[in-house]
Amino acid sequence: MDLLQTMRTHDLEEVVAIYDPATGLLGYVVIHDTTRGPGIGGIRLVPYPDETTALLDGVRLAEAMSRKCALAGINAGGAKGVFIDHPGITDRPAMLRALGRYVESLAGRFYTSGDLGMTPADLAHVGETTRYVAVPDDQRLDLAGATADGVVQAMRAALQVAGRSGDLAGVRVAVQGLGAMGGRVARGLAAAGAHVFASDIAPARCAAFADVPNVAIVDPATIYDLEVDVFSPCAVGGVLNRGTIDRLRCAVVVGAANNQLADAEADAALHARGIRYAPDYAVNAGAVALGAAYFLDMNFDAIETVQRAVERIGETVRRIFDESDADGQPPGAVADRLAADALVRPRSTERQWWPVA
Repeated sequence: MDLLQTMRTHDLEEVVAIYDPATGLLGYVVIHDTTRGPGIGGIRLVPYPDETTALLDGVRLAEAMSRKCALAGINAGGAKGVFIDHPGITDRPAMLRALGRYVESLAGRFYTSGDLGMTPADLAHVGETTRYVAVPDDQRLDLAGATADGVVQAMRAALQVAGRSGDLAGVRVAVQGLGAMGGRVARGLAAAGAHVFASDIAPARCAAFADVPNVAIVDPATIYDLEVDVFSPCAVGGVLNRGTIDRLRCAVVVGAANNQLADAEADAALHARGIRYAPDYAVNAGAVALGAAYFLDMNFDAIETVQRAVERIGETVRRIFDESDADGQPPGAVADRLAADALVRPRSTERQWWPVA
């Protein structure tokens, strides 16, 4: 794989390739754009089959983070850490501390937190060697909760645009994935009186919802076929393709997962079917807004920050649908255009964010 050609193709600022033979740390920090502020993005630690797959995942996610920050009006840019979980890692805490040293060496060009494969305990180990990591807690940095609140607010907005009531009581929602984000979305919807049909490939996650009122566990293979008001992808990306879109029986799609569309054709296919798709990076910005307020703006009022972020997410979703209706473009294309307009161009080293000593 030609790294420099990849950077030119995706307009990346910086890619840091990292290998620490003592601990087995192996992967990349991808910084896409810092013209609005330092790069923000989580760390993934998953068993990628090879380095190329890891890098391309990082590129895709860093690009999405730039769009997310721009669309949400956050003074930050997009970045991502992608690291390979492999049998050569024998001392996980030592590897995570090594990762933290590399994050620290970037001196604030990259602020990070968790993503797939990372637990709060893992992030605490990273935090032993860097100042630039957000370790979630229930009081100040409930990142999953902030994201879930934004998703629920986006559902209200999308349903209203689709001619439904914004009241979630009695609304039927299919939630795909009951992990950190999906689980919080499902609980929030159930508490609001929605009828939730949830699936997950992990039996333990499903079992945790056995006694939750208004939540019914369904087979993951049938989640696309349910007759519901909302389909909510909250697991992995790329789940919306021509095959799955043809199976959907819903009015709107609003979820927490990143990069839900398999490609641009999926955006157009949903639009053609009259299904209102709320672009994922417009919807799941709650955690980024909370983290940026805490670390960059030094605003420690989590409740106020989340409330403002949730309100803005609803307004953004309505604006995307309004412009989509006005010009006939699919919502994903509209969101991409709005995000591109908010980025500083032309980009140069004079416009990028650099640490101040």
